[in-house]
Amino acid sequence: MLLFHIIAGSFVLLFGIGALIFSKGEKLHRYSGNLFFFSLLLMAGSGAYFADDPTIAISSVYFASTAWVIVLMPEKKIGVFDIVAFIVISVISANFFYAAITSEPGFMVTMFYIFGSVALLAALLDLNMIIRGGISGAHRIARHLWRMCYALLGAVLSFVANTSDKWPNFIDANLPIYLLIVIIFYWLIRVLFTKWFDKRKDVIGKGSTLLSGKLSQ
Repeated sequence: MLLFHIIAGSFVLLFGIGALIFSKGEKLHRYSGNLFFFSLLLMAGSGAYFADDPTIAISSVYFASTAWVIVLMPEKKIGVFDIVAFIVISVISANFFYAAITSEPGFMVTMFYIFGSVALLAALLDLNMIIRGGISGAHRIARHLWRMCYALLGAVLSFVANTSDKWPNFIDANLPIYLLIVIIFYWLIRVLFTKWFDKRKDVIGKGSTLLSGKLSQ
């Protein structure tokens, strides 16, 4: 099972990087996005098997799933999945904050507060989307983008944690984490505050996954 988890995690990193590199909305991006999503489900499932507490694994599945579903469904539409997802991430957020409050002081307390805060932000955005009856346009793509990248960030954090002692001394092992965080903000700014989406909406509007056309009919 450990070997399976490592292989699945390797595919998550490979296809996640591919989705970031390839032109958004095009076939290679959609292929990479689908394969990233399914690889992450396998990685998170096997990770939950090893973990004493599956909260982080469930959180990863939540972020990847909500990112994936938003581009499968038509704009300005919500479903049962969105309501269930909101409930799940609300519980996850509470669980992270509880862990932060009850754990011994240390590095993980800080991480639990960060994880809990991001989960709370996601829950509030879910609630806002549900109340509004869905989202569209650049905000829809931004939701897809930051959630997929955050799910990828979880895999990168795991990779760094397990390989930090093998990096050369002149390279900061946390460099992939910093780089991905910069990429997240870069794309959020580009999608929400520039004309990038207007130029790409004819391609992206078709859906960012190969399954979107069938599921939205």
